[in-house]
Formats: sequence, C-alpha cells, structure tokens
Amino acid sequence: MKSLILACFVCVMAAACSNTNEKKEPANVAADTTSFYPIASYIQSQLKYFDSMHATYSVVTTEGTKKDSTTTQVTQVMPVIQSFINADISDSVQKKNYNESVFRDAGTASFNINYTPINTGVPVRNVDILMDEQTSVVKRIFVRKQYLNKDTTCTEQLSWKTNEGFTTSISKETNNGFSLNKTITVRVILP
Repeated sequence: MKSLILACFVCVMAAACSNTNEKKEPANVAADTTSFYPIASYIQSQLKYFDSMHATYSVVTTEGTKKDSTTTQVTQVMPVIQSFINADISDSVQKKNYNESVFRDAGTASFNINYTPINTGVPVRNVDILMDEQTSVVKRIFVRKQYLNKDTTCTEQLSWKTNEGFTTSISKETNNGFSLNKTITVRVILP
C-alpha cells in the first residue's frame, strides 16, 4: 500500500514538473467604457450660446482690499475661461487618474457627479458637477486645482453657473505665507 501511494506521489510530481511549451493567450482586457463629463465641451457650448446672444461680460476683480470692475468682451476673459477648459479630465489620459461618484442631492434637487484623484500628483484635485435631476441640465460646475510653481503652492477654486457667469479664486502661498489672494467674478450680461 505504501508503495502504491509513493508511486502515485511520484507520478503527480513528475506531471507537475513537466515542461510544456504551450503558449498561453493573454486574458482579454475589457475596454474602459466609463464616460466622464466633458467639461471643455460644456464650456465651449456656453461660449457659443453667449456669442449667439451678443453677450458682454461684467468683470469684478478683488485683490486684497483693492476692487476693480469693468465691462468687456470675451477675449479679455478668455484666460479665466481657459482655466475651466484645462480642468477637463474626460480624456482617456486624464480619467485613469480619477474616481467618479454620483449621488442625488435632495436639498438642491440635483445629481452631483464628483471626481476625486487616485493620486495627489495631478493638478485637478476635485470636480463637482450639479445636474438638475429632472432635466439633466448642468446647473453648476465646481473645480479645485492645486499645483506647485517653483516654491509657491497655487490653489484655484473655479465655479461656473450655467448661463449666468463664473468665478475664479486664486491663492498663492510661499514658504513664508500667502503672497496673493485674488478673486475674479464674471457675470454674463445678455441683451
């Protein structure tokens, strides 16, 4: 009986150690079908709408205790708008760095789509998109960016309200403390 068990054991070991040259096919990897909300396309559609309505822009800039206001055309506010467009994380290169969550906010009758980074090496640190729960129309977009520029940490808070305007707040902090706090509020003036 012992010799039978020993023979079975040797056969199993020999089979396990045999060298086969079978090529294994790689496992099928499913394509990423997750769609992130395309912020850049949304901003471009807002700009087309404002242009079709011949909008002007009321700009209020606050830096420290100084406040300045002016009325201007879109070309003067494009640097602020570009910051929103640059916050688009919907392309395949960017979206792999983020997690998406969606929840219903009964207080605002909205769906909130939230994007948070998987790692902290990306400049866009948070995106919140509020969509009307009845119409799925975007109500607001909030973006928070943070990045390092030499020895200065820059934080941008961006807020876009559909068909009304947008705000950006910029804080720059060096090792010695804050060196700049600036808020630019742009209200769209439709005829």
